Amino acid sequence: MAVSGGSDSLALLHLLADRGPERLLALTVDHRLRPEAAEEAVTVGRIAAGLGVAHRVLRWEGWDGSGNTQDQARRARYRLLAEACAEAGIADVALGHTRDDNVETFFLGLTRGAGLDGLSGMRHRFTRDGVTFHRPLLDTGRAALRDELVRRGVTWADDPSNDDPGYERVRIRQALAGLDLDPATVARSIGNLHATRRDLGIELLERLCGAYWLDHGDLVIDRDRFEALSPEFRRRTLAAALRYISGSDYPPRGADLMRLVTRDWRQGAATLHGCILFPGPDGLRISREYSAVRDLTCASTEIWDNRWRFTGSHRPGRILRALGPDGLAQVRDRTPSSQPHHAVLASPSAWHGERLVAAPMVSGRLDEPENLQLTPREDIFRFEAAILSH
Repeated sequence: MAVSGGSDSLALLHLLADRGPERLLALTVDHRLRPEAAEEAVTVGRIAAGLGVAHRVLRWEGWDGSGNTQDQARRARYRLLAEACAEAGIADVALGHTRDDNVETFFLGLTRGAGLDGLSGMRHRFTRDGVTFHRPLLDTGRAALRDELVRRGVTWADDPSNDDPGYERVRIRQALAGLDLDPATVARSIGNLHATRRDLGIELLERLCGAYWLDHGDLVIDRDRFEALSPEFRRRTLAAALRYISGSDYPPRGADLMRLVTRDWRQGAATLHGCILFPGPDGLRISREYSAVRDLTCASTEIWDNRWRFTGSHRPGRILRALGPDGLAQVRDRTPSSQPHHAVLASPSAWHGERLVAAPMVSGRLDEPENLQLTPREDIFRFEAAILSH
């Protein structure tokens, strides 16, 4: 489970330890954004040890300071947790998000003009990088958890950023504190909206049954079946497809997405969210955009583009990157395929220096191929899961 040292996760640690501490591993991510974080992680370790729970500290390193700090920290947190669990052979992680977090997320969606998906609350569970994350406290208020900690004589750390009005979520939290709102009532409304969007996802999958398939990592959707859908169902289909192909946690902005929903596909291809939507003879094909991954590299042991994991013989210095023109030029006797040229360029490949050693999405011959294969992460169930989740 993930334990930050705040009241919510510390309460969850104690509640889970009551059921059997020997089955738990507490993981604390030190984002290295505050000098106090390292000492807070040590404190969590002492508390965990007192409960008989094993503990590890995961440190975020290598960030260059670019981008949205909270978003980058969140992505790093989930990545580090998933990697630590994979190393320890753990399949499930408990998170300390509470009903208060869910209510704040709902109002955050309201301020952004969100639709049903954005107002349906946080997911009780979701899977990322082969690990299932659970939020067992979503129906529990923060005050009740703090009362439990006080009863046990446990103190917790408060992150100063939780009171910083520079963050939109903090401003919403402060505004809600001045309103006469019953969080339990708001939570019931969120639950009703969540049930509605779940049923819409189920109905959409039924309407699309047999009308979508994978081809060399691209997603292809039967155009006749797609165009027969209502605008809302087309929007949901494209949102899920773009999330799936881009490996992104979130769909594109609503206005940009709606331009594709109403698009006349006789006009040709369109790009959005780092993807190319190509109206081919076999259907509407959604591929990765080469420019979105051209400069993206990682070690061959890591996940490339949030989608692709290679297995086999890994050697120091081997990297993963998009095939690109240089890689394609190293493929001999290439067999033509249904995949468009732009999708071939964006396909995953493994390199040692400037030498291409594996290109699983391309049929052909390499001068010095090596034993690297894709794992079956890219099955169709991930697209279906994207339709059912948000």
